[in-house]
Amino acid sequence: MTSNIKRLATTLGAALALASAFFISSGRSVRAQSEQSAKGLEGTWRVTITQRQFCPAGPPLGNPIQSLLAFARGGTLSGTTASPAFLPGQRSTDFGIWSWEGHDYSASSEAFVIFSGGPFTQGSQTIRHSISLTDDGTGFTDIAAVQFLDVNGHPVAPTAGAPGCATAIGQRIQ
Repeated sequence: MTSNIKRLATTLGAALALASAFFISSGRSVRAQSEQSAKGLEGTWRVTITQRQFCPAGPPLGNPIQSLLAFARGGTLSGTTASPAFLPGQRSTDFGIWSWEGHDYSASSEAFVIFSGGPFTQGSQTIRHSISLTDDGTGFTDIAAVQFLDVNGHPVAPTAGAPGCATAIGQRIQ
């Protein structure tokens, strides 16, 4: 009986040591991932967009526009815009992808233009981003190419209300 108790104690001790190692290492992993997230693109950002006649330094067109973008682990992107150029309910939310390229990031998103009105034709809007993070990871700059397509996928020329480029500044929501 004594050998059975010793064997049980040894087995329980080994299981406890293994469980402790697992919890300690998973805590380090979670901590390391959250530290990395604070410096990477993952997270939700408040973005101020300036439409431009040409990028990146063309004269601004109109007032800045506010947007929210969420960059998720695994490379997905979602967002919304508060652009007054769109009629209420005219534009869907953005969905897309992002990736890391050295110190910078690239992203591409698409939204539907649900109905024609104002300067917009029913179809879709594609935005291609070139994003650079600030050194502390709490902000970014973005140069974006904007393209509109009609419902048949044909490009629609930008108008004064829908230029082909924009610059933006993002601030991490913390």
